[in-house]
Amino acid sequence: MKKILPILIILGLVGTYFFFNSKKAQPTFTDAQADLVFFWGVGCPHCEKVKEYINSNNLESKLKIAYKEVYNDRSNQLLLEETVKKCPEIDTSRGIGVPLAYSNSENKCFYGDTPIIDWLKSKQ
Repeated sequence: MKKILPILIILGLVGTYFFFNSKKAQPTFTDAQADLVFFWGVGCPHCEKVKEYINSNNLESKLKIAYKEVYNDRSNQLLLEETVKKCPEIDTSRGIGVPLAYSNSENKCFYGDTPIIDWLKSKQ
């Protein structure tokens, strides 16, 4: 038993490492090829509402969606700032929030869960 316990601990640690470090398969398209670039943040309830809508309607099989988490990824924060510059309809005087989505084909931003979900509904 004394020999098995260290082995079980090691296997548990290795398993935990791979579980938390495994990443979702990377998309096979660039942001420019995406139908929608979706900026979101960990813990954002409105972002989760949009992600749930995408998942429950299996929209990833119909649309190319590039997910950009901005709270923990500085390069995605910078991309969000650059993207919003293309969208004069978004008031950035009090900062830039999420969820925010950008449609490449329409060259248009959608700010908030309801406008994003409405856009997604129009593409089904």
